[in-house]
Amino acid sequence: MSEFSALNRVAFSPGEFAELFGKSQTWGYRQIYASKVNAITEHGRILIPAKEVERILEKAGIYNGKEKPKQSKAEFKKLTTEEQSVWQRFVKNRRGADAEQKPRMEVPASKHNPKSSASPRQSLLARVAKSWRDNAANR
Repeated sequence: MSEFSALNRVAFSPGEFAELFGKSQTWGYRQIYASKVNAITEHGRILIPAKEVERILEKAGIYNGKEKPKQSKAEFKKLTTEEQSVWQRFVKNRRGADAEQKPRMEVPASKHNPKSSASPRQSLLARVAKSWRDNAANR
């Protein structure tokens, strides 16, 4: 798409919209589905108004080349002993909370799975094998 034709357009397809930003067509659709861009869908085709492109460009900030500073072990060592212990407790509690929130999945005992210690995958494989044996016996 030439720059001249892009400036005169009233609306863009998701692929053309993404191309303006140097992205893939999938990115254009993701922007629509995430409601980051308003689209026109009433007439059988998804179109993004040129005003949306202008809005995004007006909202964009200027990249100054500075990255976020990364925390390092050296910075951790600069903390006082008390601050280090507080941080370590925080991390330990956070990791413990994550473990509590994600319990291991247990298969309840049932007529299909009398052993509750079997994993869901093992249970499924056992049921499939049993049905195959039953089907083979009925033939």
